[in-house]
Amino acid sequence: MNIIPVPNYEALSCCAADIVEAQIRQKPDTCILPQDAIFVPVCSYESNSASDKSAGVTVYSVEYAREKGLELSRIRTVNTDEYAGLSGTHPQSYRYYLEEHFFRPCGIPSEHTAVPQGDAADPEAECRRYEALCRSHPADLQILGVGHTGHIGFNEPADDFPELTHLVDLAPQTLAANARYFDDPDTMPRQAITVGLGVLMRAKRILLLLSGSGKAEITERLLCGRIVPQVPATILRLHPDVTAVIDEDALQLVRAHAPNLIPYP
Repeated sequence: MNIIPVPNYEALSCCAADIVEAQIRQKPDTCILPQDAIFVPVCSYESNSASDKSAGVTVYSVEYAREKGLELSRIRTVNTDEYAGLSGTHPQSYRYYLEEHFFRPCGIPSEHTAVPQGDAADPEAECRRYEALCRSHPADLQILGVGHTGHIGFNEPADDFPELTHLVDLAPQTLAANARYFDDPDTMPRQAITVGLGVLMRAKRILLLLSGSGKAEITERLLCGRIVPQVPATILRLHPDVTAVIDEDALQLVRAHAPNLIPYP
């Protein structure tokens, strides 16, 4: 894992944007597999918590992409997850948010985008369909954050590493962290459809983003702990091409307990 320490959230966003820009310039029809909560490489998404900005890292802005002359309409996206029970027109669905703030502003055709169908009548059949779709569109670049539980996508801690796209019960800590995005937290779905770790690990390259003191504990477990399914993100250490951009707030426990692990920026 190539770790890039940066001083703050803004520096993290700039570094990540440069990595994404280089990928798209090299391959204009890049297939990006973004984790919706960390968000996609062409949007800003403000977190309500100053201590946990990794829920909404500003990787790229549409306006900045235009200023740089970066053509985005040819990229393809295969998104990692969707809340179970929400249609693509529901304001809290990932599909709706992506359409409003990413796909439409960037001129990305709908046939170049994929998000699990949250309101599918048969969720298990939808999982099989989406798994096949992911296998037919391998990601050139996977963009990930890590949840407080260590989840990537919505792959929550478990007794083993789930390989395939599946319906998952969201952990209480995940529900609490995401409830702020719903006007009424009681209406937040308790399940989600998420790609499995097999899909994530098949990406050619992974960009991992961690920001804020709220992610300090999970950053330490990710970098210093054992590779175990109880911390799903630790599996990323087995991938051959991971770049982790981490700000100093998220690195504070690593600095305290393993001061020689990562050089200062």
